[in-house]
Amino acid sequence: MEIGERLGAETFYEYMKVFGFSEKTGIDLPGEAVGIMHKLEKIGPVELATMSFGQSFQITPLQLLRGVSASINGGRLVTPHFGMKTVSADGENETELTYPESEPIISEKTSGEMREVLEAVVAAGTGNRTYIPGFRIGGKTATSEKLPRRMGKYIASFLSFAPANDPQILTLVLIDEPRAGIYYGGQVAGPIMKEVLENALPHINLEINYGENDLQDKNVGEIILEDYAGLTLSDLKKQLEKIRLKIEVEGNGKTVIKQFPAAGEIVNVGTKIIIYTE
Repeated sequence: MEIGERLGAETFYEYMKVFGFSEKTGIDLPGEAVGIMHKLEKIGPVELATMSFGQSFQITPLQLLRGVSASINGGRLVTPHFGMKTVSADGENETELTYPESEPIISEKTSGEMREVLEAVVAAGTGNRTYIPGFRIGGKTATSEKLPRRMGKYIASFLSFAPANDPQILTLVLIDEPRAGIYYGGQVAGPIMKEVLENALPHINLEINYGENDLQDKNVGEIILEDYAGLTLSDLKKQLEKIRLKIEVEGNGKTVIKQFPAAGEIVNVGTKIIIYTE
């Protein structure tokens, strides 16, 4: 609230607009919603105070992801999209789709400081349940009270990115109305985020670097996957249990026909391997 007061309503409101919270993101999907904000002339001391800690305005998850992306990517508002290119029916003509990016809305220095601060949230702060040895992860917890107030209903969320020094992946977990008594973002959404990242990070070719504390943990280490095709499911389960890898089985068969990640890939101890059977 002190920071909001120091900025003043006009500056605070201008940055809300600069970060895209008053407009659609422009994603290539129909029916996108837009945030709900006070009009500037309606922002008094109370409204400014509540806005400063994230209440009295509403934004969509896409707007949140876009705004945070700008905070950590050097200051550029990126248009989120699914479409990458168009291809003619005969496959001969191909057109790459392009999407606008804004001029920097904050400096690279400020963006770098944000990455460092948010990495500390995961390394030693309220987001520590998302910490994964060997990976630099940044994140922010959030706990939103739903209207009407004091009804005990919340949205717990956790937003994270990796690697913290050069972000390549940005993720958001939202839990609507977690059970009463346990509703803080770090407690509820953090462990789910960790599971998401444990399955995603090994597949985007990130360098794994263990700190001194990591190396003292017996549950830390790297494993080069073998080709498990042809093994019986029972034998494979015993083999993966010995090297401390998790398993998820697709199919009702007893023989392994395919796996993900593929043979030769390097994964962390505790990684979940998807096994297909027949």
